[in-house]
Amino acid sequence: MAQKILVPIDLSDINSKVISTAIAQAKLVPDSEIFMVHVVTLDIGIIVSETGFTYLPELEEDVFNDETRQVEELKEMVEKEGIPCKLIVKQGIPSDIILQEAQDLGADLIVIGSQGHNMLYNVFIGSVATEVIKRSQIPLLVVPKNK
Repeated sequence: MAQKILVPIDLSDINSKVISTAIAQAKLVPDSEIFMVHVVTLDIGIIVSETGFTYLPELEEDVFNDETRQVEELKEMVEKEGIPCKLIVKQGIPSDIILQEAQDLGADLIVIGSQGHNMLYNVFIGSVATEVIKRSQIPLLVVPKNK
């Protein structure tokens, strides 16, 4: 029975390790598919200056398109291994979108990297992986970042 594996990608240096782990899992079960999800943060088009906040939709679109191109390269890495891969790029709160996509797809497994951001970010903002682990109803495989 085929499995659907959801792989959140955050463009950090742990991506290749997470993708390799997802590929290894997919190869264990015939006809498995990988669904790569990348979430572009909500605040990318906002500039803060002395006059306040300025929203620049063209900046937001440029960043969105640039990040989509980077994730498409990662998708090709999976397809070269002979595993079907679909790409999902959305804008919003990463943990919410990851969990919603997993539910919508009927995912069997989420393969997620830990600590994509630095420790200061994790202390003040919180880790996406931690939030997904706390709230997921779907089995998770957490790939630790190398020290």
